[in-house]
Amino acid sequence: MKLYGFDTINTLKVLMLLIETGADFEFIPVDIRAGEQHKPEFLAINPAGKVPVLCDGKQSQTESNAILLSIAQKTGWGLPKDPKEYSHLISWLFYQASTQGPHFGQIEYWSKFAETTNPEALAQHRSIANRTIRHLDDQLIAKQYICGKNYTIVDIALFPWLHVHDQLGLSIKDTDNLASWLERIRSRPASMEALAFFGSN
Repeated sequence: MKLYGFDTINTLKVLMLLIETGADFEFIPVDIRAGEQHKPEFLAINPAGKVPVLCDGKQSQTESNAILLSIAQKTGWGLPKDPKEYSHLISWLFYQASTQGPHFGQIEYWSKFAETTNPEALAQHRSIANRTIRHLDDQLIAKQYICGKNYTIVDIALFPWLHVHDQLGLSIKDTDNLASWLERIRSRPASMEALAFFGSN
């Protein structure tokens, strides 16, 4: 397998799962800061011009949460067997893609990369992100992981943005459930290896 990616939240998700499953893969960097995702050779792999992309033979999978689900379905890792828990997991994957990811991503954009400031937009996205943090803390009451006692691809999907919460000016103060969850994931050998891959900690 070949993982095309960069030091991004969405690439980190896929890297974490590949390492968890012990997969044999080659990492191919695509420097999105230099615009390499718009080069014809990469657009031939993903016409949307986005990383990550996971290529397995002649088949390519795009969109990070779809890649997580595809790997989990092939390996059996990180998927609950109970149909209700599976339905719950799918809902959380969509929540991450539609709510957590976009709003945390906009905070990163407006605070780090935008050429002009937009305090109103930044405040709005931070407000929603803070509600997300409280929501996740509530969902982790009396639970080790988002879907229950077992670590799943949902935890992997949600973890990277929360791992950098302080860099985004977000606080997890008074969210003990979420803080404990973050520490459980950070301390996993696969998580530590994935974070070290991009020089994070």
